[in-house]
Amino acid sequence: MHLLYKTAYRGHTEDDGGYALYMQEVVEKIIESLASLAPDNISNLRESNNSNVIVRRRRQRQAFTLINSRLERAVQGKTPCPACKSLWSSDEIHLHTLVQMLDDKDFREEFKSSKGLCIPHFISAIRMAGQSKLKNPVDVACTLIEVEIKHFQLVKHYLLEFIRKRSWDFRNEPAGPEINANTMVLNLLVGAEALYCQSYKAFSPEKQRDSE
Repeated sequence: MHLLYKTAYRGHTEDDGGYALYMQEVVEKIIESLASLAPDNISNLRESNNSNVIVRRRRQRQAFTLINSRLERAVQGKTPCPACKSLWSSDEIHLHTLVQMLDDKDFREEFKSSKGLCIPHFISAIRMAGQSKLKNPVDVACTLIEVEIKHFQLVKHYLLEFIRKRSWDFRNEPAGPEINANTMVLNLLVGAEALYCQSYKAFSPEKQRDSE
C-alpha cells in the first residue's frame, strides 16, 4: 500500500486521482464488512445474559472468535501476508494497555472522539478484547467497531470530495481537509510505514517535492 502511494506521487506524472478512486472502492468494501458485524454477532454478544458465568463467558468467546475470523477474512483475504502477521503479533504488547484502558467506561467515551485505529491495530484489539480478562469485553469491542466505522465513513467522505474536486467542473473550488484524503486512507488501512520499528513522520507529497 505504501509502495502504491509513493508510486502515485513520485512518478513523472502524479496520479493522486487514480489512487483515490482505487482507495474509494477498498474503503467502501471495508465499511460494508464492518457494518455487517453489528446486526448479528454484536447483538449476540450483548444478549449473552445467562446467569451462569462460565456459560456466558464461553458464548462470548465463541462470538469474539467468529467476529475476529470475519474481520480477518474481510481485510486480509484468504492468505494474509506472513510478515504483516508477525508484526501484528509483536506489536500486541503495546496495544494491551489501550485495551485495558477501554475497559473503563469514562475512557471509552473519550475514545469515541478519537480517530480510531489503523486496521492492523484494530484487528489485534478486537482479538485481544475477546481473549483478555476484561470486566466489559462486549462494550470494549462495540466501542472499537463503532469508532472504526465512523472514521472509515469520514475518510470515505474526504475521498469522494477529493475525487469530485479533481473533475473539470469543480477544479477551481478551494481545497479543504480532503486534500489529505489519500494519506489518511493509507495510514488507516495499513498503518504508518515502519510503524512497528521506529517513530514515523508521515510521507507527504509536499515534503517530497520540497526535498527534490
